[in-house]
Amino acid sequence: MTDLRVGFLGGGHITSVLRRAVDETRPYRVVGTFGRDDTVPARGEVDVIVEAATQRAVRERVPGLLADGIDVILLSVGALADAALRTLLTVDTAQPASGTLIACTGAIGGIDQIRALRAAGPLRRVSLESRKLPATLLQPWMDADLQDALRAGDREIVLAEGLAADVARRFPASANIAASLALAADAWDHATARIIADPTATTTRHTIHAEGDLGAIDVVVSNAPSPERPRSSAVVAWAALRSLDDYARSRGFRAPEGIPFL
Repeated sequence: MTDLRVGFLGGGHITSVLRRAVDETRPYRVVGTFGRDDTVPARGEVDVIVEAATQRAVRERVPGLLADGIDVILLSVGALADAALRTLLTVDTAQPASGTLIACTGAIGGIDQIRALRAAGPLRRVSLESRKLPATLLQPWMDADLQDALRAGDREIVLAEGLAADVARRFPASANIAASLALAADAWDHATARIIADPTATTTRHTIHAEGDLGAIDVVVSNAPSPERPRSSAVVAWAALRSLDDYARSRGFRAPEGIPFL
């Protein structure tokens, strides 16, 4: 049984936490962490790349990685809110020699049940409500009054409500949740999302609902923010580690004991 060779795309906080966990606790061989201008090893030198960078990095780097036959575990799922990029990554690269794109569930749960409901037929309703501390939701496109209100953080404000893909584009730091839900439900045309600035929030709270012919699912996820980067949930790096472990087990590499969940 061989060692998994893993690389990391993006050198931010999530990558640093994930790489430290891999170095200290996993039998995987890290081939490097790669930034925007770095050359990623070719197929045959790396087995999988964990993308923990930005939506821009997904657009610029991931199509080429997949075309070169390298598998990619994607954390910036919000990039898939762009229909053209989604087609490029999931259809145009669906060739025998292409790498596999694997979406990481990141900061939410219930995705397996939503996908099971969707397998039986289209879902009638898919929705997400996210509540975060006001200061973590500041965006460059906001006018001065709204930015001041968020900095003051003394009242609840509904910042966005509409199609999940549209909300994902307006709030890149919260985009992965909305896009992951729309992707799992295959409901880009009707999955909705609501972003609320909540001054009473002690955690980031996501309420997910989906319903179809076989039933419905309601999930509430409460995530502690990362101490070093409050805009992100601390659990995201560990979700990536779980995805990496399942990848290693399913591909026959050395991995911690366990059975992969698919």
